[in-house]
Amino acid sequence: MRYESIRHFCAVLEEGSFRKAAQRLRCSQPAVSQQVKLLERELGHVLLERRTCQPTPAGQLLYARARHISAELDGLVRELHDFDESLSGELRVGTSDTTAMYVLPPVVRAFSRAMPGVHLALAHRSSEAIAEQVHQGELDLGIVTLPVSQTDLVQQELLRQRLVLVTPQKHPLAKRSKVGLRLLEGEPLLLLQPQTRTGALLRECFRQAAFEPKVALDSGSFEVIKRYVAEGVGLAFLPEMAVTPSDKRLATVVVAGLPTLHIAAVTRHSAYRTKAACLFLELVRNECSASPV
Repeated sequence: MRYESIRHFCAVLEEGSFRKAAQRLRCSQPAVSQQVKLLERELGHVLLERRTCQPTPAGQLLYARARHISAELDGLVRELHDFDESLSGELRVGTSDTTAMYVLPPVVRAFSRAMPGVHLALAHRSSEAIAEQVHQGELDLGIVTLPVSQTDLVQQELLRQRLVLVTPQKHPLAKRSKVGLRLLEGEPLLLLQPQTRTGALLRECFRQAAFEPKVALDSGSFEVIKRYVAEGVGLAFLPEMAVTPSDKRLATVVVAGLPTLHIAAVTRHSAYRTKAACLFLELVRNECSASPV
């Protein structure tokens, strides 16, 4: 079996379509289709249902083994390319929108200047999805909110962020320095969706405190939540770093008992760490070093 054919087959399954697989692999859709056909011809089995891009039984069996083989071969290719002092290639990093917006801008700027020949691909996913993609070898590095279920990843804590209550500047609670959850009973709250790590941690905190939030809105976006808080729709719990000096219509208040967010970099135990990955991680650590861990 050819490495390219296995790689293309895995990409179609993981992306859910030939078009998205072609975009990921940076080639044409017919090229992806041709590689899958070559693999099917060689193995003597239909591997994919063309209409749904779902694997046949033979395709499921192949993918269960091939995804690990493909990840290892990708790692080998990247290690060999790393001998090239021209420092080209691609670095695949998974991160949340929050980290991408509030931590990574100076990191990406410095990285691009230091390694202009390296293409940086940023994937925005939930922490659990990022950890799984790192585990499968689809990402070189993930920046996640702990904990994650993949216990075999190398974890390196970068910073800790406390959650704070975000209110409009003119809200009565904005004048308080600290409040308890009980004071917020009956207040309309804008919560992060439970699929996010922060949303899940908040709901577990509420459960343990026997606090029943009055939920006015669920959203996966900090920026959407901040805008609606400013418009007086409700109050929210967000990481402190998500409220910046430019958010002049907002105020933050400390709430006793809220969980602390632990942000960490995760990599595979067996993965080769390229020079680009090492530099990126060093830049992230330096950017986070001002915050106590």
